[in-house]
Amino acid sequence: MCTTGKWKTGILVMAMALVCGSTNAQHWRWHYHPVRVVTVVAQPNVPSPVSNRFNQKERLAMAMAYLKTHKYLTIKQYAKMTQLSKVSAEAELDAFAVDKKKPIQLVIRGKKKMYIKKR
Repeated sequence: MCTTGKWKTGILVMAMALVCGSTNAQHWRWHYHPVRVVTVVAQPNVPSPVSNRFNQKERLAMAMAYLKTHKYLTIKQYAKMTQLSKVSAEAELDAFAVDKKKPIQLVIRGKKKMYIKKR
């Protein structure tokens, strides 16, 4: 009897191994995902030439007209008025503030730059 029990146990283990092995093989076959390579193509960032319809004197006149009715002028407001980029607007307002002949003065409040009319 002992031999028959060992044979039955051995056959059962072999059958389980074969069933589990085939199930595992089916599992990998149905759920295998190949490696995908995604290529993103983007347009190069080419700066466009600045075409502004106002010259520097006209922009200074616009800033002064704005300062007649408002306490201060920010870079964002000036860029919006003159259709310049924020970097160009800041550089131009800084140039106006440095020039002693121009009636604009730079005031820094915290981290924000503001430009006021000279007294």
